[in-house]
Amino acid sequence: MKVFLKILILIVSITVLSAWTFRLEMDTIYRGADASNMIDEFQAYGLSKTTMIVVGIFKVLCAILLLLGIKYEKLITPAAFVMATFMLAAIYFHVSISDPFIPTLPSSLMLLSCIAIIFLDKKVNTT
Repeated sequence: MKVFLKILILIVSITVLSAWTFRLEMDTIYRGADASNMIDEFQAYGLSKTTMIVVGIFKVLCAILLLLGIKYEKLITPAAFVMATFMLAAIYFHVSISDPFIPTLPSSLMLLSCIAIIFLDKKVNTT
């Protein structure tokens, strides 16, 4: 179970770090509202570039904290909870502009992964 927890942490962290670093300007099928980069996507949701930067900083910080949580276990649940909250907000914004299933899928999977991380972390650390 501890191995699965670490795998989920790695998947969430690497996915978020890649989306908010080298894929920030890339056009992917997962962009909302047919946006070609992250700035266009946030604008499609009615959000500013400043909001995008703040969200990015928090998501990258949470991803790093999750990775550090592999060594310092007390970081896992708080980081996963904050990340899950951001993923819930991402799903809301995708739905609010009637995005199809594919652009909404990554944030949905990340939300489910964060919830699983929280439950697994509690289970691993109570046994």
